Amino acid sequence: MDQRRSKKITLFYLLLSAICFALFIAQNLIMRTDLQEDQQSTLVMLNRENSFSEAKLIQAFDEPKTNELAKSGQALEEKYDLLGKMSLSHILDGYLLRNLGLFIGCWLLLSATFFWQVREKRKIQDRLVEKTKEFHEATAHNELMLQRSQREEGNLKSNITDITHQLKTPVASLKLSLDIALSEQYAEQERKKFAEQAEVQINKLDLMLDGLAKISQLETDLIQLRPQKLSLQLLINQAVNSVIMKAVEKEMELEVELTEDRMVYVDEKWTLEALGNVLENAVKYAPEKTTVKVQVSSLVTYVLVEIKDEGPGITKEEQNKIYQRFYRGNHSDSVEGSGVGLYLTRKIIEEQGGTIMVKRNHPKGANFQLTLPLA
Repeated sequence: MDQRRSKKITLFYLLLSAICFALFIAQNLIMRTDLQEDQQSTLVMLNRENSFSEAKLIQAFDEPKTNELAKSGQALEEKYDLLGKMSLSHILDGYLLRNLGLFIGCWLLLSATFFWQVREKRKIQDRLVEKTKEFHEATAHNELMLQRSQREEGNLKSNITDITHQLKTPVASLKLSLDIALSEQYAEQERKKFAEQAEVQINKLDLMLDGLAKISQLETDLIQLRPQKLSLQLLINQAVNSVIMKAVEKEMELEVELTEDRMVYVDEKWTLEALGNVLENAVKYAPEKTTVKVQVSSLVTYVLVEIKDEGPGITKEEQNKIYQRFYRGNHSDSVEGSGVGLYLTRKIIEEQGGTIMVKRNHPKGANFQLTLPLA
């Protein structure tokens, strides 16, 4: 459609140019005819005079014109006041003005047509660029959606496999424990022991399902992180309070070293979830009557939160694995857990532009380092 429009504009431009050229030719032919008629009329009027014969007139016009003759003629015109009557300027001036008007009109029309064509061409080019941009954006969006769909499909299959594998063991253990606890073939003491074991498995399943629900909400964007300006001291105090009863049961101390309160830009609920998960792991894995320290230091645009315990620590081989979903370390067999806490913590922290990593705490234990953006 744009190409047809451009061709029409070009044809109109050429047609207008041809019309202007034809008008110029016609105007010159008319002017030449008028000059010839004026000469012919002058000859007739001279011939009417008895003193001028046709032979003399023809002889006079055939003679070469010299400057002397021209000056003599000019002197006669001035003497008898014939400058306006004998001159052809009354014809030439009229045609000059008409030719000038015709030229200006044609020039204006051609210029207007040219600039209109340039503007239309520019509009077409801009529209083409816009459509091309929209096409590339749509293509990129479609590719992104396709990749996301493929990734989500792969994640769904992986999630189903992981969940099935993780639920299989506690469900089987729970079933066995309940079978023994409800059976009359075993002593009451043994039945009571397996009933307690069934309760442990139920709690484990409850923790796992709770963690899976939170992960699902984050990964499917059902929950949007809403960062806001918050007091870091208040966040740490709330996170410590969430695990203080478990620390008291193990006669552990929780120390917070925060010399100056800083304002951070994070989501309150989910950041508390992340800090609470790391503190809970520190309390669970550290021996009784030890200390868990929370130290805060400021960086340029971030604040560094270090959570140090005196537990068995984490080997270098496991330091990148502990953030995987359902992964449990070598020292986790005797500790209750679902293997989703650190995975959820990493996702929460990174979604807000922060980082999380773990190092060995000297002389023993683990040192989790979390960075949060300053407000």
